[in-house]
Amino acid sequence: MSKRGSKSTGRLALRLAIVCGLAAALGAMLIVALMGPDDRRQWLFGALLSLVVGAVVALVAWSLGTSIGGRLTDLGLAVSKLGRGGTEVRVRNSGNDEVTALGRAVQYLATDLASMFAEMEKGRGAAASMDPAVRELRDKALVPPAGSEGWELDAAMCPGTRGGLDYFGAQSGVAWVVSGEGASSISVVAARMARDEIVRALEAGANARKALAHANKVLFQRLPRGACARASLIEYGAEEAKLYQAGFGAPLWICRAGEVLELSAEGLALGLDDGPVFEKSLRSEKIDVTTGVRLVQSNDAGVRLQELLDLVRTHSPKHTAAFMNLVLGTLEGQGTDGLREDVLLLTCKRMG
Repeated sequence: MSKRGSKSTGRLALRLAIVCGLAAALGAMLIVALMGPDDRRQWLFGALLSLVVGAVVALVAWSLGTSIGGRLTDLGLAVSKLGRGGTEVRVRNSGNDEVTALGRAVQYLATDLASMFAEMEKGRGAAASMDPAVRELRDKALVPPAGSEGWELDAAMCPGTRGGLDYFGAQSGVAWVVSGEGASSISVVAARMARDEIVRALEAGANARKALAHANKVLFQRLPRGACARASLIEYGAEEAKLYQAGFGAPLWICRAGEVLELSAEGLALGLDDGPVFEKSLRSEKIDVTTGVRLVQSNDAGVRLQELLDLVRTHSPKHTAAFMNLVLGTLEGQGTDGLREDVLLLTCKRMG
């Protein structure tokens, strides 16, 4: 675990203090010169004032540099520990700046590695989500959703080095995402079973709530206790949409007028309860939809990517085909190593 309040070497703070202090002093002196003092006493006062301004700015810059340096030192220690094989890493994530985003990414990496190693230790082998056959099984079941009256729909998977437990689709006015819980072999079975039962219920005419209740009952009856899957269903209509989430951690992004709002709904994961508790805990969230409103659902891996949210915010006003191409094209072009996990993207846009 990285130490809270780790001390930096002070080099960043020193350089920042010197540069900012000199710039402030020279700027103040230039202002004094432009004012045109009449005698030597005014020149001396101006010079002294410039030094004071430079010193104050240098102290502020030193304080800021020390804070940033300490946070970067924390990140350095965390990355160093990950490099030595440790996964018990905690990084301070207070704030809303670039250093915080970097710390959040390192923390997500440590959490993912810890989860993967735990699955490998439990199964004495590689995590099931890293098996190419699991991804092939998933990919053969993925069908791009067809558009609906008044709505543009699309969904795609951006492949990473691990994954295969996320499904998407749309049926009878309901767009859905299903994900496995964990990365074990039983998670593969649970995710696929949840996907098949939700599709079966929707094809039979059930609404989103009844489809989730049906899938939950089947998983509870057929899977070992504790095994489960997660799902997020968007029931879209002419004037409003409803969001149902069963143990799903990734929020729905509502894109409206250049802003992105996050919305989550309550609900137990599929397969943990035989019915009464599940149905009581399942609560929908209503969404007022007007022309141009875009709903975007991703998976856990997508939420961990801050740049995905930025891309969604930037391109959401565009036509859906262009939106998907620009967002996924940017993600697929990430460096030589690519993505670590499959990133799912499902979108519904209300048309006029």
